[in-house]
Amino acid sequence: MKISALQLAVAGVCGGLAIALSFTPVGYIRVPNISGASTSLHIPALAAGVVAGPLVGALVGLALAFTSWYQFGAIFMQAAGGNLLVALLAAFLPRVLIGVVSYYAYRALRRWSAVAAVASAFLATSTNTVGVLGTLLVFGALDFRTAVVPIILTNYPIEVLLAVVVAVPLYSALGRARQLAAARR
Repeated sequence: MKISALQLAVAGVCGGLAIALSFTPVGYIRVPNISGASTSLHIPALAAGVVAGPLVGALVGLALAFTSWYQFGAIFMQAAGGNLLVALLAAFLPRVLIGVVSYYAYRALRRWSAVAAVASAFLATSTNTVGVLGTLLVFGALDFRTAVVPIILTNYPIEVLLAVVVAVPLYSALGRARQLAAARR
């Protein structure tokens, strides 16, 4: 599979943005629960998936996964009950799938751009949250009542709302830019 210059540029910009967000307060929004923060780090991955395809979305998600492992690897290990394979699976697989899910959700509904933007943002964010928590719940040592429920009730709505608020105008602007570029040809 060949990667075009556009795909490479989108992967670089969105990957760099994901890395930069992970080391700034903008990437982690403080919430009063066990995790301590809600994240906006998944937004570059979902945008990259829609703009440049599932492979680029997966690569940006991989950059996100590495930064989250770097910063929170010990927490993943603790939540996985000390099982390295489960911790790595929870940290990497859902993040890699963010852009892939975003691409296919948007593509399926692209005739209705606003609906497609909301659906892709919602499903990509859900992939991240449900993937991480679900993996740690099923294979790890997370307790449903004390860990999963507070995160779902506090982090998840903030993350979905943020993704939707960013995705709708972003995808609209990108659609108009594509139309203008096509008209110039």
